[in-house]
Amino acid sequence: MLKITLALSLFSLLSSAVASEQLIVVLSPELNATTAVMQKYEKQKQWNAIGDKIPVTLGRNGLGYVAFKTPLKNEGDGRSPSGIFPITAAFGYDQNTTIKLPYWHADENLYCVDDINDSRYNRILRIYDKTSLPASYEVMRRSDGVYRYGAVIGYNDSGVSGRGSCIFIHLNNRDKTATSGCTAMDEKPLIELLQWLEPVKKPHILQILKSECGKYKKEFDGIECE
Repeated sequence: MLKITLALSLFSLLSSAVASEQLIVVLSPELNATTAVMQKYEKQKQWNAIGDKIPVTLGRNGLGYVAFKTPLKNEGDGRSPSGIFPITAAFGYDQNTTIKLPYWHADENLYCVDDINDSRYNRILRIYDKTSLPASYEVMRRSDGVYRYGAVIGYNDSGVSGRGSCIFIHLNNRDKTATSGCTAMDEKPLIELLQWLEPVKKPHILQILKSECGKYKKEFDGIECE
């Protein structure tokens, strides 16, 4: 049943992505690589590259798959999800912003739940009563500042327990070390990305191995695989 659910989810994601007009393509050179290259695209008659290619940082163990291939993406595995996913929201420390995506102000009450046994798993929410905090969570106003600007990748939106949670695009840390499963970049390109994204254009991220890129060229005519 879980395999069927995941297969339907993948089909639904690909169908929604085909209707998108903004696409972020992240190509990783190897399955376990912790760095990759990002390129923005907008759809006209075909997909046209926007701006320069940007280096990004992946999970400490590379990429993990949603279904059908191993390694599967799971909670705490240090892998960034491989596949195509919507960009559902943005977040940041600034209370006021010109970002067009739905926006979470990351104050001291904003959390993302990563407790696989909690009914709120993989949800961002405000929790004012600290006695109701889950057993495990991420504080969205992190002391290291890497969530000062960011976007939410719509991975595992159905909240399947243990399949991964709180997957974001966010700032690199100072040493540009690998993430726990998110995709990170420097401040200037991240701000430019967030300002570029428009919800009416249904933005998605295609995050895959470079060797698998050719499989997507029919659906996304114009993307570059080199």
